[in-house]
Amino acid sequence: MMFKKYIYLIITFLSLTTCAQTKVILFSKKEKITPKINIPLSADQLVTEAATDFRNKFKAATGETLKIERSNGLNKNYSYVLLRVNPTQKENFCIYRKSGNITIQGSSTQNLIYGISDFFQHYTSLNYISGNNTSPNFDTEIKVPVRFSRCESPNFGYREPYYSPNFNPDFRAWNKTNYLELEWGIWGHNLPKILKEYKLPESVYAKLGDKRVKSQFCFTSADLFNYVNKRVKEIYDSDHALNKYMILPNDNNIVCTCNTCKAIGNTTKNAAPAVFDFLNKLAKNNKKSSFFTAAYVTVKNVPKFDAETNTGIFYSTIDIQKGIPIEDTKDFKQFDSDIKKWKTYLNNVYIWDYTVNFDNYFDIYPILKTTQKNLKLYKKLGVNGVFLHGSEYDFSTFQNCKTTIFAKLLWNVDINIDNEIALYFSNRYSKKLASLLTNYFTFINETFLISNKELSIYSGIDETVKKYLDPKVFFDFYNEFDMHTENNKFNQEYLKLATALTFLKLEIMRDYGLGIYGYGTLNGERQIIVKNEITTLLDNLTNYSRSAGIKTYNERKYKIEDYIESWRKSIYKHHKRKHYFYKKKFEVLSQLDEDYTNTQALNDGAFGLQDYNTNWHISSVDDLVLKIDKKGIAKSEKITFSFLQDTKHNIYYPSTIEILDTNYKVIKAIEIQPSQKLLDTKETSIELPKKLDDIQLPDSFIIKIKKHSTTGKNAMACDEIIFN
Repeated sequence: MMFKKYIYLIITFLSLTTCAQTKVILFSKKEKITPKINIPLSADQLVTEAATDFRNKFKAATGETLKIERSNGLNKNYSYVLLRVNPTQKENFCIYRKSGNITIQGSSTQNLIYGISDFFQHYTSLNYISGNNTSPNFDTEIKVPVRFSRCESPNFGYREPYYSPNFNPDFRAWNKTNYLELEWGIWGHNLPKILKEYKLPESVYAKLGDKRVKSQFCFTSADLFNYVNKRVKEIYDSDHALNKYMILPNDNNIVCTCNTCKAIGNTTKNAAPAVFDFLNKLAKNNKKSSFFTAAYVTVKNVPKFDAETNTGIFYSTIDIQKGIPIEDTKDFKQFDSDIKKWKTYLNNVYIWDYTVNFDNYFDIYPILKTTQKNLKLYKKLGVNGVFLHGSEYDFSTFQNCKTTIFAKLLWNVDINIDNEIALYFSNRYSKKLASLLTNYFTFINETFLISNKELSIYSGIDETVKKYLDPKVFFDFYNEFDMHTENNKFNQEYLKLATALTFLKLEIMRDYGLGIYGYGTLNGERQIIVKNEITTLLDNLTNYSRSAGIKTYNERKYKIEDYIESWRKSIYKHHKRKHYFYKKKFEVLSQLDEDYTNTQALNDGAFGLQDYNTNWHISSVDDLVLKIDKKGIAKSEKITFSFLQDTKHNIYYPSTIEILDTNYKVIKAIEIQPSQKLLDTKETSIELPKKLDDIQLPDSFIIKIKKHSTTGKNAMACDEIIFN
């Protein structure tokens, strides 16, 4: 019995001892335990900067400044954090504890920096947010496991969420992302830009028939190669970090068909052979750099010759990114085939993906979970780089949260999105506000994912509402969010979010027109009554946007102040205006555009502003011809029309408006004066016949709105037709 009791006591003691030793103290302010930083005697400037980065982060976490020791030997009386670079290491970075010391080792200096940030995120209270806090709460003690060893590598070698938060070097260090400005010597369609200092000979340009066309390049031209190769060497010599180059044909359908281009495989629609021959020559001459083109417009087919190992391609999803996981779309088979085809041909296949609504950066476009599914697909297909095109330098709704989670997804596609959303908001806001934002943002990301409705990267608010933005849920959320404004009136991130959400509420109300979710109501006298809330929302949008420093709301740089002014003018015109034609039935006699068969926008009480995809009815294949019954609009004295001119999208004011009888005899007609304005709206009215007029309005009559007569593409945008 005594023996068994003795054995039990020993086992218990050993268990307690083992539990007590699962963690050891790396730093203790109370016990005065502090490690040193060690780098090799031969450490270069970049490794020295990494050591400084560790020291700075340690001070931010604890308030203590560590000593950096440069030596190849270690003093056994101290504990160390060893910082090392090992290019032969398979994983990007490894962190382990051995012989009482901690080693952080990267396959490159950049990966060493990532390993340092990862160490602090795992073993201290320091992270990207707390590291930028002006009043930090210091750790008085740091413990690490007695034994641990872990290595990490990302799912994609190149990882860039192209939003303004990622332009911050601290953000990139903590979130392990790339930044095109620091790595790409040439980006996008910028060959003309980098060659502008040279007086280029005619031979560098594409040949069509017997003529050279300066809007496109000849990629078998020896002169073009010499100029580009020279610029590449100059750029690389100025900064060795600029070791990636994008060589794209100009953004058009022109393909050079000179004898040398045709000989290498070019056709009238396929420029890939000449482009890849050009890339190969650059790659051979610049072994330390990589050269990419894009599977886009005229570069679609794999050439019949081999590609150099340091060449690659960007595959753009611009034609298939409609807010639905690619595997669930009709485009999946072609996409799958294309990526496999390029992966067979090239080592480097990158995806150029899209994650915002470029027509409305304030559209939340909650694509996190949809993007996660796509990233899992890209990983499975062997894609080794992803560029997530966001709102660039402009603000977009929830951009900080989206950028942070996109960065984590690019490193590890299997993270839990819901947990990451909750973590993000809990680190930045009060408990109640964080809970509100977490619940709503999680809900709409899930709604966005499970909806089978498309939402392209150029969409109006009506499509956004159909996809995920339920007005009742959003209005309830907005009202609760608005209650936190007083406590966050100096919080820039909150004010930016308040700007975007207020804009979205106004857009929903504009799109719904009249009714519970609209900007106004229609009283018994058929008058439009604008809601008092609109004035408050417009005032709030003015104040929020000014305080937050936000001036524009989409890719085309539409100004918020212009948007507000347009709203004020519209509600001023609409308030107490009669609308006898509101939702009355009418017949369309003209041919409708395939995408604009719904003609309800012509009398639903909603109004259009300068964005063509909200509340405008577009006619491009025919004039707009309507047959209307006089019954119900007999009290009207005139018809008021609204039109848009947006020359970038080939939309022009109409030329004439005619009122005809059913035999197409003209009752009344007016001409619309042409305008030189590139983007504008106008109202035009035509008086209805009075009792004393010779020709009266028949029981059924026709309205014909003639398109502007011009060469090339020509569309007309008509908004509300109001009988008043």
